[in-house]
Amino acid sequence: MNKYITGEDLFSNQITFENRLDKSFGNLEVQAMFDLIRKTGRGRFFGIKTGGSIDCEPLIHDGIVYFGACDHHLYAVDAKSGNEIWRFETNGPVCSDAPSLSEGVLYFGSFDKSLYAINAKTGEVVWKFKTDDMLFNSLVHKGVVYTGTKSGTLYALSAKEGKGLWKFRIKGDIMTPIVHDDVIYFGSWNKNFYAVNLDGTLRWKFAAGDEIGWKAAVNKNVIYFGCKDKNLYAVSLEGKLLWKFPTNGAVASVPVIHNDVVYFGSYDGNFYAVNTQGKLLWKFKTNNIMYTHVAISGNKIYVGGTCDKNFYCLDLNGRLLWKFKTDGLYNANPGVHDGIVYFGCWDCKFYALDADSGKLLWKFRTSMSQQSDIDISEALPEHTLQVVWNLSSPVTTEKKKYKLDLSESHSSTDDMESAYVFKHEYTHAGKKYG
Repeated sequence: MNKYITGEDLFSNQITFENRLDKSFGNLEVQAMFDLIRKTGRGRFFGIKTGGSIDCEPLIHDGIVYFGACDHHLYAVDAKSGNEIWRFETNGPVCSDAPSLSEGVLYFGSFDKSLYAINAKTGEVVWKFKTDDMLFNSLVHKGVVYTGTKSGTLYALSAKEGKGLWKFRIKGDIMTPIVHDDVIYFGSWNKNFYAVNLDGTLRWKFAAGDEIGWKAAVNKNVIYFGCKDKNLYAVSLEGKLLWKFPTNGAVASVPVIHNDVVYFGSYDGNFYAVNTQGKLLWKFKTNNIMYTHVAISGNKIYVGGTCDKNFYCLDLNGRLLWKFKTDGLYNANPGVHDGIVYFGCWDCKFYALDADSGKLLWKFRTSMSQQSDIDISEALPEHTLQVVWNLSSPVTTEKKKYKLDLSESHSSTDDMESAYVFKHEYTHAGKKYG
């Protein structure tokens, strides 16, 4: 397993390196990776590597729960018992929002650069389409599948045959598009938010203050999306800024609108509820960064996407009703159906809880028990790594065991994401990683 920079947590004055040797190095490394992500405000995609961790929102349909995992599989599991029905193997991690379902066919992307269409009942391939780079997710609209890639290509394919119809290209990644009133909307790490017509022509683009890493939500002719510049944006369907709500950390979550309230999380550790005019109603504090996509059922809010090992259930006024402790630092986005809330976790398990009490009903383990790594060179730019490193307190007795060599491989330009490469070595107990 590759080893990556361990971050500020490893060098803390409060907890010495020697005192932490009794803990699992793998867990320590995962904590350090999320600490680095919190410091820089950058999302973890597309740097997730193979492992058993789950970073995929579930789809619940007809008594079956569908979800992807970093072990390269898409799983179909019985919603009541947690028994596996089938699994479908790709050649890369399956990390995404929920798979799309249309006319009995599931559509989803993989980091193996392929978009898949498979039979929802049997798990058999209907068709497979090779793209130019890693995929996060897809959507189906009026018989057409839309998906974006890390390289910045938005594809339109026929849902039945998987035949390419057109491509729209930008300089920057495309995470997850949405469609509203026959217009495709998506943000990019190139700091722009796009509106594209169904024929693949640009309608407009909106310049935000920084990277836009997650999908948007539309409600009553207003588009809401989070940004690395620590703001939640509200933009009109014509691409005009209506308002933005500031937080103290990157906003990398998917906004959810319910009864004219917008719910979202921030890297500052807070889960926010604001009205549709951008006024704060309440906030709920957690112990770490929040990606946060919530599921709302009745008068309960189910909060996933947290990085403090807890899955939360709140009422509509932000009061804690219950929380469930997992073994993973990150809980994926939830789904709720028939009184059961479902979510996957970085600890390689998928959970089903009673929606009212939070009682565990069942859990399902993926094919690998080793938690996934995050390639920091893939996920974070060079200068922020140097900042984190400089903020760290040195470990004098161990300092000769660490060596960091950073080199810039590309400078930033308009509409282009900065790309960097770094090298490092970590030596412990006579073993060398890197």
